[in-house]
Amino acid sequence: MTTVVMPSTDESTRRRFLALAGTGAAALAGCATRTDTSPSRTATATETPTDTSAPADTDPPADAIERAAVPVELTADSPGLDTVAAQLAGSDLIGIGENSHGVAAFKTVPQLLVRRLVETHDYRLLAMEGTLGDFAPVDDYVAGGDTSLDDAMAALDFYFWRTEGVRRLFAWLREFNDGRPDAERVTVRGYDAQFHDANATAIRDYLDRVDPAYLSTVEADLDPLTEPHYERADPAYMTPSQESLVESLRERLRSRRSEYVERSSESAWRLARRHVWTLERALQFQKHLHAEAYAAGKRVRDAAMAANVSWLRDWTGSDRVVVLGNANHTMRTDGDGPKRMGQHLTDEFGDDYYSLGLLFGTGTFAAPTNHDRTAFETYALDGPVEGTLEATLAEVDHPRFFLDFETARADASLGTWLDGLSSVQFSVPRAAERGAVPLPASPGVVYDGVVFVRRVSPAAFVGDG
Repeated sequence: MTTVVMPSTDESTRRRFLALAGTGAAALAGCATRTDTSPSRTATATETPTDTSAPADTDPPADAIERAAVPVELTADSPGLDTVAAQLAGSDLIGIGENSHGVAAFKTVPQLLVRRLVETHDYRLLAMEGTLGDFAPVDDYVAGGDTSLDDAMAALDFYFWRTEGVRRLFAWLREFNDGRPDAERVTVRGYDAQFHDANATAIRDYLDRVDPAYLSTVEADLDPLTEPHYERADPAYMTPSQESLVESLRERLRSRRSEYVERSSESAWRLARRHVWTLERALQFQKHLHAEAYAAGKRVRDAAMAANVSWLRDWTGSDRVVVLGNANHTMRTDGDGPKRMGQHLTDEFGDDYYSLGLLFGTGTFAAPTNHDRTAFETYALDGPVEGTLEATLAEVDHPRFFLDFETARADASLGTWLDGLSSVQFSVPRAAERGAVPLPASPGVVYDGVVFVRRVSPAAFVGDG
């Protein structure tokens, strides 16, 4: 049974909390990075939040938003979502980022949009936040392989994907792929570079298949990296032996290409090389994390995320890609902080990248309460936070709607309003008791559009009893 925990409504208390959180490793968008007392498989290094509660100078143009918005229902036959998908399909890469991992609607919206984008608009790659090798069982399942849906879901490292909405999406993708030639099937892969164990395991499995003799010479250095970092005592990263291992793996794959391709395939060889590349980035990220150099860690991680999305696009031959993850990765960079994945993708693909945010007004959300992410509580969001984008959107009559910012800017008052805003709100698992918290970000810069849900309810995760 879940417990509703009400956050303090004293704004000065909230500001003190945010200031204290910012002095350490707490990250108030996505997930936190502290590994000293409670290591997490969902750590996210983000910029420090500041007080952004001052309201915008312009009056909230709720009536103008109402005219520009597309009302949506979260149903399979929603004509509003048909319109949203058609709007998004003007870009080949779509980043859909949730501002809370614990909201039920934010699992349903991507499910319904991805179905439309796949079936009607020919998107064939679904890239999800998770280590590069993490989604291999899911991809085998949706491709019609022997992996069961239960096993595919259980293999997911990040708890926030283990929901009924995501489960329904995977089941639908398997049905869609059934009987289609390989070139027309949807591929599901992870793009993250945060953890080393999935990549090290994939490399070991590949070498065991194509070159067991060489594997025996490197397994003493490789095998420890197949263990999750939080299960290792006093872990060290980017050590001389690890750097030597990465270089040896890279050179072996390069020099033995023809042999390895003959024993596996060109695709499998390329994937193995990418696992080595991602393994190195994971070691770099963890080195920064353990040194409490969180901004440096985020730079490494988000750059690798974007590079992996681009690589997956090339590897699968899928020009049209949907990227799912936390909005702190999918949205663009605003200001001088570490460059987000969404900014890297914009730099590479320009207008072909659409940044869609999933935003909430108020309600409740779920967050894990133990290290294994198997027990959850329900918390009050206590939003919207004054001065944020959501505070204005909550005044619109529609309870759920899509707002494309380019369309909105056709109304000069909305353009002025967007330009005057400087914060959006998130919920954070490690600061769940604080509910909705503001993050400095100009919504008109970081997003191309948003789906807003005024009142949300908590997502139900596997293991939530």
